[in-house]
Amino acid sequence: MHHFKTIEEITLQHSTRHMDVIQAHFPQEHTQNAADAFLKLPKGVVFIYTGFYVAGYAETDGPLGAYFLARGLEKIGYAPIIITDSFCEGYFPEIKTLYIPLEGLHVNAYEALLETHKPVAHLSIERCGQNAHGAYLNSRGVDIKEFTAPVDELFRLGSHKALSIGIGDGGNEVGMGNFKEVLQNKEYFLDYCVIACEYPIIASVSNWGGYGFLAALEKNLHVSLLPSFQEVETYLSFIVQKGCVDGIKRESVMSVDGKDWKIEPLILDALKVYAAKG
Repeated sequence: MHHFKTIEEITLQHSTRHMDVIQAHFPQEHTQNAADAFLKLPKGVVFIYTGFYVAGYAETDGPLGAYFLARGLEKIGYAPIIITDSFCEGYFPEIKTLYIPLEGLHVNAYEALLETHKPVAHLSIERCGQNAHGAYLNSRGVDIKEFTAPVDELFRLGSHKALSIGIGDGGNEVGMGNFKEVLQNKEYFLDYCVIACEYPIIASVSNWGGYGFLAALEKNLHVSLLPSFQEVETYLSFIVQKGCVDGIKRESVMSVDGKDWKIEPLILDALKVYAAKG
């Protein structure tokens, strides 16, 4: 088995959306850096943002990563709360979930949520964020604003007071604003989200970025946090039955981002080996 030196070497494989271009320009261990910063936090509430609208449903990239991040963070003493909208209704039965209405909330209501829950961190995974014109563009360049609750407003407000991490795989996701100088290259990228964060994480598939973050925590803490492939497959089946779609194929099938599902266990296995080298 190939021995990978960094998480990015694992999670940026099979890249189809030029995340490798960002990595070449910003050659850092983004995932490990985010995990190291996260581990300095006191145990508390973590807001996890996810849900990306595609063809009438949420897509399979995002909820998977969010679910296993929430389970992993619970295991090490944090209290995850998933922040999403009605397109992910019922996806996270055993995890506290806040549904933001599609038209959004008044800024005072967002501030009240922050005051009530006092999150120690904000972690967004595959959540469409606004561009410089306030549009929410999908990978085809279509504005999905009417189907996208502006949870990025809550993320932006919250990131002034607490640690913020954004996981993305295309540039139009919350937290990718940090890579603006590369993302404005029209040769590679259609458009980008202007919402930045303290620790952005890039991957070929955002779920893999989430698993990479768990692997980094596992390596540091020597606690098993990564899901097994069987657990991932079982959860994917659960959300697909609810209508969740592959974002590329635009249909409810057992895959993510159009990638061959046989790749998934290979990514998880490689991350497990990386984490074991702790």
